Amino acid sequence: MSEVKGVARLPMPERLEPKITKRSLATSVRIYFYTLYNDASGKFKGLLASVGNKDSKTGNRLFDRHEAVGLIKLAAREAKDTATTGALDGDVYKCIVNLMRENKIGLRLRRQGYQNLTHTQAAE
Repeated sequence: MSEVKGVARLPMPERLEPKITKRSLATSVRIYFYTLYNDASGKFKGLLASVGNKDSKTGNRLFDRHEAVGLIKLAAREAKDTATTGALDGDVYKCIVNLMRENKIGLRLRRQGYQNLTHTQAAE
């Protein structure tokens, strides 16, 4: 396309970087969450399974979640996903909590199931 002489044009930037929004972060975390959750090793799933400090892998349920966030960020780093690796750990954790709640494996439901399992009386 030929340029028109005598017409002023504003310069255009060389590159445009995508803006990191909560929605784009949630979409990225969703991809890594399902990949890691369905992995045969079960490491990620094991970190999310605890309902308290007694049954956590590291001795602290919240530190287990922190490790799970680290696994998501590691997967994002390997995929060269700067939006996820540059996100705050707390924002990634919120996405994980929302995904677990959507899939009916949220903390509240698992705690209820754990209480039903451990507090049932023996049949007479």
